Amino acid sequence: MRIDVRLTPAAVRDGDVQGRAAVVIDVIRFSTSVLAALEAGAAGVLPAPTAGKAAALAGSLGRSDVLLCGELGGRKPEGFDLGNSPRGFTPGRVSGRTLVYGTTNGTRALHRVREARCVAVACLANLGGVAGRLRAWDRPALVVCAGREGKAGLDDVWCAGLLVDRLEDGGPVEMDDGARLAAGAARSLGRPDRDALATTAAGAALVEIGLGEDLQMCAAMDRTDAVPVLADGRLTLADAAG
Repeated sequence: MRIDVRLTPAAVRDGDVQGRAAVVIDVIRFSTSVLAALEAGAAGVLPAPTAGKAAALAGSLGRSDVLLCGELGGRKPEGFDLGNSPRGFTPGRVSGRTLVYGTTNGTRALHRVREARCVAVACLANLGGVAGRLRAWDRPALVVCAGREGKAGLDDVWCAGLLVDRLEDGGPVEMDDGARLAAGAARSLGRPDRDALATTAAGAALVEIGLGEDLQMCAAMDRTDAVPVLADGRLTLADAAG
C-alpha cells in the first residue's frame, strides 16, 4: 500500500486528499479526547475548525442535547461545557449527547482533509485499530499530523511513525519522505510513555498549565481497536458508521 505523511496541515496541498484514505493525528489531545468521548457513548462529534466556530454552530443547533467542547491555549474557553481533556469525557457527562468541538490544532487538521474518500482519527490508544481500518479501506493513505500552532509536533510525528511501522508489519508499504522521516523518528525514540510525552512541546505546555494528568491517557498505547471516522461532517466510531 501507499502511505504519505504530512508533518503539518499546511503541507497538505489542494488535491492531495482526493480519492484517498486520510488519517488525522493529534495525540495531545484532540484525537485522544474524541476517542474517549465516543467510547463513553457520545452520539457523535461535530468538529469545527476553531473554538469560535464551534460556539456558533452549537448555538445554531440549540443546547438541549448538545455539548460545546474545545480549547483555546489548552484551556476550556468561557461558556464551554467541556474542554479538551480526555479525562472529562465520562459516560455520565457525554452519553447520548452530540458534541460540537473546536480546537487550535486537531479540528483544523480534520477540516483540511474533510474531502478525502475516507477519514479516520488516530492516536496512540488506537494504533492497531487504525492500521486495520486502513488495510480494509485499501486506498492510498494520507496521514496528517496536527502539530502545534503551525509547527510540527514530536508527539504527532512519533505516532505517525508508529502507524507506518504497523502498516509495514502487514506487508510492503510504499512511503514518501514524510513517512520515512516519521518511521525513523519512531524507531529511534521507541515506545512512548507519559514522561516521554511530557518532554514534547505540546506535553510541556500542558504540564505548564496544570493539565499534565491528561498525558497518562494520551500515552495509553493500543488500549482499544475503536476508530473514530468522519462521515457527513460527523465523527462516530467505525462500526457504527459503516
